[in-house]
Amino acid sequence: MLKITAPFKEKKEVVPLIEAGADELYCGYISPEWVKKYTNWEFERKGGRSNFTDLQELKEAVDLARQRNTSVSLTLNGLYVNSQYPLLLRTITDVERIDFDAFIVADLGLLLTLKKMKTKKQIHLSTGGTVFNSEAARFYKKLGVSRIILDRQTSLEAMKSISQDNPNLDFEVFILNTLCVNIDGFCTFLHTYASDSMEDISKKGWKENQKLHIMTTYDTHPKADACCLKYSVEVMDPLSCKRVKSKEIRPTFFKQLMDGAECGACAVYDIRHTKVKALKIVGRQLTPDMRLKSTRFMRRTLDILTNDRNIERKVFIHRVQGLYRDIFEYQKICQGNNCYHPEILLYRK
Repeated sequence: MLKITAPFKEKKEVVPLIEAGADELYCGYISPEWVKKYTNWEFERKGGRSNFTDLQELKEAVDLARQRNTSVSLTLNGLYVNSQYPLLLRTITDVERIDFDAFIVADLGLLLTLKKMKTKKQIHLSTGGTVFNSEAARFYKKLGVSRIILDRQTSLEAMKSISQDNPNLDFEVFILNTLCVNIDGFCTFLHTYASDSMEDISKKGWKENQKLHIMTTYDTHPKADACCLKYSVEVMDPLSCKRVKSKEIRPTFFKQLMDGAECGACAVYDIRHTKVKALKIVGRQLTPDMRLKSTRFMRRTLDILTNDRNIERKVFIHRVQGLYRDIFEYQKICQGNNCYHPEILLYRK
């Protein structure tokens, strides 16, 4: 049966998430020294304070999970330059003393480094590793990867073929929250967050907050990525260096947020027939309540299939969408614009 992989960023979340139905957990860690040297919280990937910075608290959180037979993966899925490696290696040495199960890695250089260090932890390839086909999966398998987190845009057909072609690899797919139209591994946007709360923005008015529009409806202190901001694209003539074209772009991300969280739960009906092992809930940057609701929702979604293995797809989709509205207190009917697998829309009527 499919496993639910849920995010957390505080020790106090571990037990509630497991009780809500999480089979696996994942989190991030950034050392205080790394924060001081490299990380300005306003420009930190994943929307700000999404990682542990206290090694002892991280250890206690992992121990809580282990006591409940729940595995934990630790993200080190940044892209690192050579000058960062001395501190990065010290960080790895520090965290390896903790009894978590796997590193989640995107950087090929770090992957090779971990292999050279003969780490005893499993290595999971982040979606930033950009695996689009079976050949890429086999390439990473040779480098010691035991699980691959497929890209958000992976179709159900590709998901099935890649996982079947590589029976000795585990595969994990995104299922809930923060769908992006771009390929994560190719993203070069700066990640940032809004400094004003929703209340502050409302009081000041939008004209005084042109630099940072509404980022997310989940947090009273909004945090999100810079690709949500209005930006401009310019085309330059390479010989004259003069601008030949300019276009202002306002991403559709705001409309997506207003129409509900990004979700692929209806596709679980088909995902269960692939060799995929885990469903990934995204949300280290969201509120604890949102992480808990997301986990509870996915557990109850899987329970529908467990309790009725012969359920028809249309009936399953109808029940899942009703469950979504109940748990997230969402009033609208799903329009499919935030769907991880829009091909499912063909089956829901």
